[in-house]
Amino acid sequence: MNELFLPIASYLLRGFGITLLIAILSIALATPLGLVLGLMTQSQNRASRLVARNYIEALRGIPSLMTLLFVFFALPKFGIETSPIAASILGLSVWSAANIAEVARGALSSIAAGQTVASRALGMNQSQALIWVIFPQALRRFIPPYVSQLTLLIQASTLTSVVGVTDLLGSARQMIERLAYVRADSDAIMIYGCVMLLFFIVCFPLTLLAQALEARARSE
Repeated sequence: MNELFLPIASYLLRGFGITLLIAILSIALATPLGLVLGLMTQSQNRASRLVARNYIEALRGIPSLMTLLFVFFALPKFGIETSPIAASILGLSVWSAANIAEVARGALSSIAAGQTVASRALGMNQSQALIWVIFPQALRRFIPPYVSQLTLLIQASTLTSVVGVTDLLGSARQMIERLAYVRADSDAIMIYGCVMLLFFIVCFPLTLLAQALEARARSE
């Protein structure tokens, strides 16, 4: 196995790079969408609140895998041809945005109503009060659970191998199948152990960061 370690490690690291790329781009798309939806839940416009709440409840009630598969197979039906990576990024983004929006809604709702009343007394309208008074306070309560959502999104990125993306998990599966074909032992335990270790290296620090931020927010 020693002579195969470097090729296997190199192949897994390439897959890990794709996993991180998908996770980062999904986060970049999901975060602004989730924040906008979270703000819409606090809007005075009933239609905006209804759209945001329906989106959040619908997507949070659907497994991330089903969202990913639906996007992957549905887009071509509308004449939109995408690569497995692009479909994966879009699917994970729309799913994760709903979770981020719920975190934002909870953070905004946790601010006392008196803050809005005081802002209106100073001459601010609803939007100004939300942007300049409520949102900065809610941001401190938003960040800890948001970091936890990033961890969940990174973990959910393993699902992209289902639609043909050669990510970390897909690379591991391919390597195990190839070794099983040429050797008596596929070394599946060792390879999947490496996959677990790589995810632990990325996700565990984020978990600690979320816990530290939450403890800091409680002490303020």
